Amino acid sequence: MKHIAAKRPGNEPREVVEKRTTPGSAFDDLPKAPLRAALLKEQGFICAYCMQRIWDNGSNTKIEHWSPRNKENEKDYMNLLAVCYGNEGGPVEGYHCDKLKGSTPITISPLKSNCEQLVRFDPGGNAYSDDAKIEHELGDVLGLNRQHLVDERAKLLDRIKDTIQQKAKSNPDAKIKKTDLMTILQNWQTMNGGQFEPFCQVAFSYIQKKIARLP
Repeated sequence: MKHIAAKRPGNEPREVVEKRTTPGSAFDDLPKAPLRAALLKEQGFICAYCMQRIWDNGSNTKIEHWSPRNKENEKDYMNLLAVCYGNEGGPVEGYHCDKLKGSTPITISPLKSNCEQLVRFDPGGNAYSDDAKIEHELGDVLGLNRQHLVDERAKLLDRIKDTIQQKAKSNPDAKIKKTDLMTILQNWQTMNGGQFEPFCQVAFSYIQKKIARLP
């Protein structure tokens, strides 16, 4: 899970504000195209929960309420996230993200910067947390360890390891240097064409661990 650092109330599109402040309006009345576009821009076109690629269309991306929707919060821009469809249409045992979460409240939030420390990834691509409650939310409420997600994260880790190995080979002592790792990390932290790489936080976490081990 990646912190949505760019999220601001001021990012709410003007036409959404106009409809939101119209007496008697509800979430279903809000213009979804500009709302979805604003959320995707903040998130770098990755799902707020699983971090796989999502696009600016209604068949690939849905708008989710982090705190379960009610009359008080349904139009609150800061409670809205862009998420994937979570394997909708496939087997129930493959559901994840909002499709599995539904109206279940959770404590882990991509709106809080500490989510990047609370959600970790093992060498096999599994998401986990040292906090028992969040561990439950990741696996049982959000389904972030569905096998296809674990496989994609494992593939990304293999890519990162290969990048590091190739860079190390170019050094005289055939060892990776901290400056090289910082450059690789910076590349992963930077949007390309307004988009983050899918599952980018997995790369951040792995590279940061490598940096921490170097003198």
